[in-house]
Amino acid sequence: MAVKRQNDWASAAIVLTLVGQGAAIVWAVSGMVKDIEANTIDVQKISSRMSQIEDTAHSQAVTMARIDANLEAIRDAIDLMVAAKY
Repeated sequence: MAVKRQNDWASAAIVLTLVGQGAAIVWAVSGMVKDIEANTIDVQKISSRMSQIEDTAHSQAVTMARIDANLEAIRDAIDLMVAAKY
């Protein structure tokens, strides 16, 4: 009789342990899913900002090329004026 009661307690302990572990796994996965969703939103925001930065950088590169071309034309014009004067 004592052995049967001991087996009942052992079985109950095993079942309770498995239920506890199952709850812990569900809790951990739930936390991971929440973190993944938060990271996905952050990645989308960063991607949007990077797209804006890339557009701005391209616009600035075009503007710098135009400025460089204008400076080159001004230098050539000054060189021609100096050559014509002397």
